[in-house]
Amino acid sequence: MYHIIISGYRNMTTREKIKAVLNSQDSAYQIQQMTGVNSSVIIRLRNHTRSIDHLTLNTVEKLEKYFDYHVKYNQSQTPASVELSYFRHRLINLLQELYEIQQAKAESDDARPDERAMTAAIEQLFNDVITDKLELEQLERIYQNAVGHIEKPTLN
Repeated sequence: MYHIIISGYRNMTTREKIKAVLNSQDSAYQIQQMTGVNSSVIIRLRNHTRSIDHLTLNTVEKLEKYFDYHVKYNQSQTPASVELSYFRHRLINLLQELYEIQQAKAESDDARPDERAMTAAIEQLFNDVITDKLELEQLERIYQNAVGHIEKPTLN
């Protein structure tokens, strides 16, 4: 079930639409799959190591179309808290890095037979775990418990 999450989206500028795509809950991998825009471009834009001002017109058009067909609609199971949203964003970035490493292994000449299966499993994490609010909340609780058990360095 989908609902409009951005009121007044018809009056948004192209820049605002691209920012909405970058701030969306969609992983860089998901955006790449739908637009053809390389996920590393999305990650660099999200990390502010690349500027929207330096995108090609083709990329801008793809991201604007993605907004029009995907971002203005959102699943009702998105994270509600700022902490959970932050955790989700960090998890997406880590999974993206892991995916890129795994994909390189799968494409190498000496790849083990199960490398493609591992790549597919990581892809599935993007599509299932990241969009499932209950699963994400459970992962965030595990993360917070682990962080709570890490000893912080003290000055002696």
